[in-house]
Amino acid sequence: MTGLKILVAVMAVLLVAGFGVLVGGIAMQAKRADAGFGSAEVTLPAGARVVETTASGDRVVLRVALPDGEERLYVLDAASGRTVGTIAIKRAP
Repeated sequence: MTGLKILVAVMAVLLVAGFGVLVGGIAMQAKRADAGFGSAEVTLPAGARVVETTASGDRVVLRVALPDGEERLYVLDAASGRTVGTIAIKRAP
């Protein structure tokens, strides 16, 4: 009977500790989500204009019309504003 009481006590401690870890993890995620980001700067070619902006997950995509008539997609990291890459959109002749 004593062994059963010890087992129940240990399991209760593990349950409380696990719940504490879960609440702590949720609190850390909420704090990280509230952090946001400051300001970022994207340099576009002279005469270019942003046609469309789309955000998905941790990426922001800018569709940019260039002065020569071509279009390009700028893929940005939403947290830092860093340009991850560009995709040239070519029209078929």
